[in-house]
Amino acid sequence: MFHVQSFRACSHYKNIQICEPDFSQVREIFDAACPKARKEKIRRRCGNISRKDVHSLMGTRPSGLLRRVTPRNYGVAFIIFIFMVLLPLSISAANDDHPLYQSASVLVMCANSGDVLYETEGYTLRYPASITKVMTALLVLEYVQDLEERVVFSYHSLDIPYYASRMWMHEGESISVLEGLYGIMLPSGNEVARALAEHVSGTVPAFVNRMNSRAAELGALNTRFINPCGLPGDGQYVTAYDVALIMRAALQFPVFADIISTVYFELQPTNMYDNTRLLRNTNRLIRTDTDEYDPFVIGGKTGFTNAAQHTLVSYARRGNYRLIVSVLYAPPLATFTDTTALANMVFDMLETAEREAAEAAARIAELERQAALEALRQAELAAELEAEKLRIEAELAADEELATSQSISTVDAMITVALVLLVVMAGLFILAVYQWKVRRR
Repeated sequence: MFHVQSFRACSHYKNIQICEPDFSQVREIFDAACPKARKEKIRRRCGNISRKDVHSLMGTRPSGLLRRVTPRNYGVAFIIFIFMVLLPLSISAANDDHPLYQSASVLVMCANSGDVLYETEGYTLRYPASITKVMTALLVLEYVQDLEERVVFSYHSLDIPYYASRMWMHEGESISVLEGLYGIMLPSGNEVARALAEHVSGTVPAFVNRMNSRAAELGALNTRFINPCGLPGDGQYVTAYDVALIMRAALQFPVFADIISTVYFELQPTNMYDNTRLLRNTNRLIRTDTDEYDPFVIGGKTGFTNAAQHTLVSYARRGNYRLIVSVLYAPPLATFTDTTALANMVFDMLETAEREAAEAAARIAELERQAALEALRQAELAAELEAEKLRIEAELAADEELATSQSISTVDAMITVALVLLVVMAGLFILAVYQWKVRRR
């Protein structure tokens, strides 16, 4: 049954004027008045009424979206279609500029030489979050000789925001410096970082001054710290390159590498807590129970704040290669997958370069061997030629000597013959003279 209330719900019912229609006419006009109705039905129903009159009855106007697509509208419709299809593709392509990683700033450094092997936005200023604690640990290791010294938690060291990660230490509680280093590098205890800062420098601001001075000494010129924890605040920034420099300096201490490679650490009972505390490393790359586990990553330090997003600096080793990978401003879990992807990419590049260098060296050695053999063959050939030359010269000398001796023999024979002839002629002359004298007598 037709409901007048439903008919009034139509957005155009006030402008429709009907002169004593029957029920079927009302239904026809109602269908035509609805946004999805076919207005052509009204024109057919009312005889010669024009399309303009239909819109006049409905109180509407033939907008571009309601007009029937005619040949002159095909071009516009085609352009709209292409725009709607290509726009999502262009957006997708823009998001795939770096399919290897999602972090905004990445850098891979050789831990041995300090050379930058790969970077994207590696020198752009970013917030560090808790990877600031790498610098805190570096200064503690440089200034504290005995890691068994006791660190006492003051009221000021416990003054951290409610949202900050902590180990729930108490005022007056004490732990060793070594345990404090585990506390800042594994569960990222912020109150522990402040307590270590007070232990080294007396106050947190004095320790922060040392942090900034040490960063400048390391060449981290685009870094500024405002606290030893990495908690957010104005005027704090780092770059992926500077973070790698600080990590490289910290790795000069073997105990630091041992700490960051530890998955779980038991904090022994203290003067104010009778039970052990189990500290778990927040770095999923070294935990075998996670999908992000990477056997080539030795350790690292994670960080997160709303301003910094997720950050991570890692130390990886494969074969003879040691890398430091720093990734900043990344979405959740992307720091781990990005680190693995970047490390594997650079490891593969280095191994490929080493293999190609070895192959090139082998080719060069083979060419040198062939050149040496060719030189030896040439030397042997030259020796053979020299020997042949000497043999020929000897033969020529012998032939010349033989010819000379033969010529001498010929001359001697001719002289002998001449003497014999002379003697014969002399004899004949004497005989002739003798006969002549005999006849004269």
